[in-house]
Amino acid sequence: MQQSPQAAFIAPVRPEGDNALEIGTCMELKVFVDLEELLTTRLLIQGNSGSGKSHLLRKLLEESAGVVQQIIVDPEADFVSFGETFGYTVVDAAKFKPSKLASVARKARELRGSIVLTLEGMPIDDQLRAVAAFLNGLFDAPPEHWHPAIVAVDEAHLFAPNGDNGEDKEARKEGQQAMANLMSRGRKRGLAGIIATQRLSKLHKNVAAEASNFLLGRTFLDIDIARAVDLLGMSRADGEQVRNLNRGEFLGLGPAIARRPMKVTVGAVMTVGKAGASKGLTPLPSTSAADMASMMLADDDQPSTPALRVVR
Repeated sequence: MQQSPQAAFIAPVRPEGDNALEIGTCMELKVFVDLEELLTTRLLIQGNSGSGKSHLLRKLLEESAGVVQQIIVDPEADFVSFGETFGYTVVDAAKFKPSKLASVARKARELRGSIVLTLEGMPIDDQLRAVAAFLNGLFDAPPEHWHPAIVAVDEAHLFAPNGDNGEDKEARKEGQQAMANLMSRGRKRGLAGIIATQRLSKLHKNVAAEASNFLLGRTFLDIDIARAVDLLGMSRADGEQVRNLNRGEFLGLGPAIARRPMKVTVGAVMTVGKAGASKGLTPLPSTSAADMASMMLADDDQPSTPALRVVR
């Protein structure tokens, strides 16, 4: 299909072979991320809750699975399905001390095995210490193991917060430093950071500033829109584009994506997160108020889920 003048002006990348990660469409044309370029220039994904941010991250990781080693930091266990689908090693951080997690990270670099580090259910201070130890373990691997690897961090603002959100001061400092090292010094060690966050204003500026590629989704707060248009090199008047994006739409820019901001509609994925496929509205059970109250207030050792008739 011939490019329109607008598509030519945007100048999207056109990689080939394993370098071509297809993530969606723009003006009915396929949109790609150049994997080799991504490995040296890093990526920041942003989108408010419900924007499709995690879906986009999942699409990128699925497209590059089996092509490059992947190391996924997963605070909500949304990517544990990669264990069954792609054979990744799933590590429950809650079961190990930070020193062991650092050792696991070094071993992952040596063996070049893809891994999902899940942090589900851990207090935030413990998450910060676990992620700092794990990232430092990746970072400290000996030079003979500096093979290319994607390091994807979902909800990155949790581990590199912009300010004090009540975390332990030392734990917060450890997390911020480890994330900064990943994004600023990881390239020479073969580590390509892909960080995803709900809000740019919550993410430490020193971490966000190290990304050269951006996929920015729907956001509504003025402070986040201002940072988004600055990253994309857009005028403040064009900031409404960010506010008006639909779910699954992102503005992409960078050497691995396009030379000018390009609106991307993200394609379908094959795996699902912890919550499964989106259910939309589901019918409520037709239970009387008295029966519902009786079940809710029943002792914990009493069954509380009788067969309920659903009215459709």
